[in-house]
Amino acid sequence: MAAIVCPWCQSELIQEEGQEPDEFCPVCDNELKGYRTLQFGLGAEAEEEEDEEDEDDVASESETDDLAWGQDGDLREKNEALLRYEETVEALLDEQDLVPECPQCREYMLEAGRQTVSAEAFSPRKAELLGGEAVLQAPFEMHVYVCPSCFAMTHTLSDADRGRVAQKLSREARDD
Repeated sequence: MAAIVCPWCQSELIQEEGQEPDEFCPVCDNELKGYRTLQFGLGAEAEEEEDEEDEDDVASESETDDLAWGQDGDLREKNEALLRYEETVEALLDEQDLVPECPQCREYMLEAGRQTVSAEAFSPRKAELLGGEAVLQAPFEMHVYVCPSCFAMTHTLSDADRGRVAQKLSREARDD
């Protein structure tokens, strides 16, 4: 048995001996073979190869049955859906003021929303250096981000709460 790791979602895919490797990840449905690769042809050789491919396509199309057409259509639909997905992600990223990188895969993250953390939902750590006070007091607000590639999530403090923490830490440092 061989194991393949999906480059998109990091899932380990078990492949039994004698079985052909999957083309798409069964977990995230992304392509396994062409991960972040582009193929370019240069010069006359590329044109000749394209012409040969076109001739092969014409011959193979006439020889195939309706089932093959359905499979080709499914692949085309997946490619179109992926293209729409990527365009939507790019448009959403353009709207954001802050665009952090995902700590898992280094893709840009989408702002999903804001979350207010109440005193009941947060137990602050009391720091001896701060005289037994907490670095961060609830309630506070966080920005929530989600990665459109691996779907990891991160949180960052709102600007107002960042200022409160910075002010508290600078005040405590002066008192020493």
